[in-house]
Amino acid sequence: MLLLALLLASGFRSPINNFDTEKAADGIYAFVATEGRNGLVSGNSVAIIGDDGVVVVDSGHFPSLTRRMVAELRKVTPKPVRFLVNTHWHPDHHAGNFVWREAFPGVSVISTEYTREQMEKQAGRFDRPESIRDILPVVEQRLASGKNKNGTPLTADDRAYLQGILEDGRAVIPELEAYKPSRPDAGFERKLTLHLGKRIVEVMFLGRGNTGGDAVVYVPDAKLLATGDLVVAPTPYGIGSFFGEWIETLGKLSALEAGTIVPGHGPVQHDKRYIDQLVALFSSVRDQAKAAVAQGLTLEQFRTKADVAKFRKQFAGDDPARIRAFDDAFVTPGLARAYREAKEGPLKDED
Repeated sequence: MLLLALLLASGFRSPINNFDTEKAADGIYAFVATEGRNGLVSGNSVAIIGDDGVVVVDSGHFPSLTRRMVAELRKVTPKPVRFLVNTHWHPDHHAGNFVWREAFPGVSVISTEYTREQMEKQAGRFDRPESIRDILPVVEQRLASGKNKNGTPLTADDRAYLQGILEDGRAVIPELEAYKPSRPDAGFERKLTLHLGKRIVEVMFLGRGNTGGDAVVYVPDAKLLATGDLVVAPTPYGIGSFFGEWIETLGKLSALEAGTIVPGHGPVQHDKRYIDQLVALFSSVRDQAKAAVAQGLTLEQFRTKADVAKFRKQFAGDDPARIRAFDDAFVTPGLARAYREAKEGPLKDED
């Protein structure tokens, strides 16, 4: 009961079977993914309804959840989905492509050329059911022993975290097994304009950031911007990212006239304050990495010296799950990427 109480107190709802539908603007609906608490996540999706069809931005992670998005969309419009945009190659933003194609066989799936290439190259890097199966017995053993891998006793938060992995892990295996690869069939380099009658939807590549091919989607008449994982809340991701360019890309993002922002993860936003917070964080990490390289520090020395405490507090507060997410998904990979970038110059991979 204590584990359940902790999960409920934190507002936990599994991202495998939950999302919220929000009317973000006239004729535009955001399917806001539930915040993951243990590493399993799904990206936000957006449905943009025009005079003669719909553009969907990102397709969800889990097939059953994506089918519910299709059903939600059909409640508000009978119009067909003509275009589906994948903002980047991470599977929590494109794994649902095949579901949208099943529901709307005429849909054209669009991404940057880079993203399409990475979907092929990175296939199998994440989302392997075998990996989930392998980790579940380890989690069960840790819960049974009452100890962390370093031998220290599990705290109540540790137990809640591990129990969440166990429950979500069991639930996600059939979802991952149901996945069918469905790559984009149209690519672009810098900008693509989609026409939905009078409503125009602009799909743009503003520069590298979270990945090497991040697309953003802008609806001028609604002043609405869907950012993909260039913007992620409440804590950003730093896996495979390009920090120096990410800062510049966010500057271009902020220059767009947008009163409503749908991030890749997290609630719909109505100002650019969070983007400013991201720029401050990324700038600090970049500058600290440059200083460490100039001083001849190794990566491990840089990890020890780097100071992100004020940002951890700003982004994660006192929430144990968010602190873990900030450290595991941003700090650990992000410091390594920023250090490599400071040492090698612009990076050419996402490893």
